[in-house]
Amino acid sequence: MLLSFVQRYPGLHVRELIRRLKIPIGTLDYHLYRLGQKGLLETRDVGGYRCVFPNRPVGEGPPIPEDQKAVLALLRLPTPRTILLHLYLKGFASAKDLAGSAGISASTLSYYMDRLEGLGLIARQGAPGGPRRVTLKDPELVRRVLLAYPPLPEGAGDRWVRLWEGLR
Repeated sequence: MLLSFVQRYPGLHVRELIRRLKIPIGTLDYHLYRLGQKGLLETRDVGGYRCVFPNRPVGEGPPIPEDQKAVLALLRLPTPRTILLHLYLKGFASAKDLAGSAGISASTLSYYMDRLEGLGLIARQGAPGGPRRVTLKDPELVRRVLLAYPPLPEGAGDRWVRLWEGLR
C-alpha cells in the first residue's frame, strides 16, 4: 500500500503520508527504511521537508529526473505550491502579491522565498529596499512537473476546510 501510494504520488512529505495513510510515524519509518534497503524508494530533504520518492513511478516508467524532484516535492505542499503556481501563471509578482495570493504574512513569505531561492527555483530582481519582483527561473520545468504527476486527491477534511473558510 505504501509503495503504490508513493509511486502514484511521488514527492510527498512524510507527515502527509502519515495523514493520508493513517499510520503511526514509527511504522512509516520502519517501512520507509525497509523499502529503501530494497532500492524501491528513497527519502531526501527538500527545502527542510523530508520527502519520499519511488525509484520507479507507477508501472515500469522511467525514474523521476533529479531536476524535477525538488519542484515536485514543493508542489505537494500548500504554500510553496501557491507561490510557484502564482509565478507560473503570472510570470512575475511582487512579494505583496505573493503573500496575498498565499494568504500568509510577509515574514512567512520571506521564509518560503528563502527556501525557494536556495533551491534555485526563483529569482528576486530589483534593488533591496526598493520595488522588487519575483520570477521563476525555469517555468518550463514547473510545467513539465505539473503535467507529469497527478495532484493529490482532495480529502473530506480538505473540502471541509475550504467550505468553512468560505463561510467566514
